[in-house]
Amino acid sequence: MSRKELLQKKLLEQLSITPMTRTEMAEFLEVSVVFVARYMTQLRKSKKIYLHHYERTPRGKPRSFYAAGDLPDCEELPPIPQRELQKRYREQTHGNSKPKKFVPHMDEAAIWMFNPK
Repeated sequence: MSRKELLQKKLLEQLSITPMTRTEMAEFLEVSVVFVARYMTQLRKSKKIYLHHYERTPRGKPRSFYAAGDLPDCEELPPIPQRELQKRYREQTHGNSKPKKFVPHMDEAAIWMFNPK
């Protein structure tokens, strides 16, 4: 059995247990993501894997999860509206908190100088 066939068998067994992303598959098989991407194209054409579901990353980008089988692909996630993206950006860059008051750090000698007994 060739290396490619062994990797295919190993991958399909794992995908039948749990859906995985391309990165997770590459880590599992200990190969590059580029190899997995090329390999997945072949597997999808031969209807051995399908697009199970999407999840959004913390930045809002869709991440696809694949599973073993010949079911139809799931529907794509709708894009995030521009207004929501702007709101997230403002919250991330400016935050909702008030500006912090500057308090200089003082060591014991400085504290003694400004607060003599």
